[in-house]
Amino acid sequence: MNEIIIINQQYYPETAATGQVFRALAEYLAMDGERVTVVCGRPYYPGGDGAAVQVPNKETIGGVNVRRLWNTTFPKSSLQGKLLNQLTFMASLFFYSLFSLEKRHTVLVTTAPPLGVVCLTPGQLLNRYNIILSVQDLYPDVLAAAGKASPKSAQFRALRRMMTWAMQRCRRVIAISGDMSSHLRLFYRADGVEVIPNPSVGAIEPLKFGEAKLARGWGGKFVVQYSGNLGVAHEYRTMLDVMRRLSRNGDILFHIAGGGSNYGKLMREAEALPNVVFEGYAEESALASHLSIADISVVIFDEAFRDILLPSKYVGILASGRPVLLISGAVSDISRDIKNNSVGLHFGSGEADAIADALEELAYHPRRSEAMGANARSLYERAYSSTDIFERYRAALRE
Repeated sequence: MNEIIIINQQYYPETAATGQVFRALAEYLAMDGERVTVVCGRPYYPGGDGAAVQVPNKETIGGVNVRRLWNTTFPKSSLQGKLLNQLTFMASLFFYSLFSLEKRHTVLVTTAPPLGVVCLTPGQLLNRYNIILSVQDLYPDVLAAAGKASPKSAQFRALRRMMTWAMQRCRRVIAISGDMSSHLRLFYRADGVEVIPNPSVGAIEPLKFGEAKLARGWGGKFVVQYSGNLGVAHEYRTMLDVMRRLSRNGDILFHIAGGGSNYGKLMREAEALPNVVFEGYAEESALASHLSIADISVVIFDEAFRDILLPSKYVGILASGRPVLLISGAVSDISRDIKNNSVGLHFGSGEADAIADALEELAYHPRRSEAMGANARSLYERAYSSTDIFERYRAALRE
């Protein structure tokens, strides 16, 4: 097989979800004898200040050759700095594709950075390598869904035309949800779209309910956990209202771990509540025990983003054997799983009273949570196991 080149701006030691997903894929393929090189950028995620993280431009990690291209490393908390980090990486990627990629390479590129596949297309026309695109967050559509761009604007239309042109040069396009697949076919005229969900990161085996809580001193509490990025696609006010409504119930504790633009807003507004604990991102090595603290895990998914992204935390929750509390007005792959497989609860944004009542009901009938958690793990093993997902990627790359 030709050498596999995986391109994603974030990679270890960064904590970004796509970096963790494609590190797991790269090491899986390398362990099985494939020649794999990851092309990424200089880190700027860890601690919000990547400039302090010193890493070599070339190294080998887990049997994978890692090649880091130059980019600026402004803190992720600065939107202008983050944009400049992406632009400088894309410029480096453009020249890398012209002078370092060859016909013998099979290139798997993600949408981190958003227009990475556009940067690769001129090199593909010159050097005739195959491109497979894995769409994680779809730009410019994410900008429109977040209210930061008008679909009628000249800039939006120009970006969509560039992405459409680049997608049609790809050997295959991979979507992470069925809704995204339909969107790509309709608005980007993408052919050969395959749905491959993101895997959970690391080997996650569920612990018994209550076991991980005891280690934190939370035995006897019903723990509602939100873990991961809380950004523009995650409406947080419904969860905040639920926290306030349950603030006098000493049996229910909210555990919020992660970061993102809305994480800071939620922390400021909820810091006076006695039933909320805030923490940063969990270490990958401790993810199984971290997720097993929960009695139920929250996924927030704004309706406007249904067709253009899917919260990566969802599969990890299933793997941990915990039920899902979905707060979303959208009918999506997640809501269909909840309805068809009894893996959790689904409420719309703004339904704080109903959510609070449902959580109190579960808190005093724990066997219901445990039953939904068992269903969640069973669904993971049937439809979302990492090995199955990695083998589907391998098949796409071999084609």
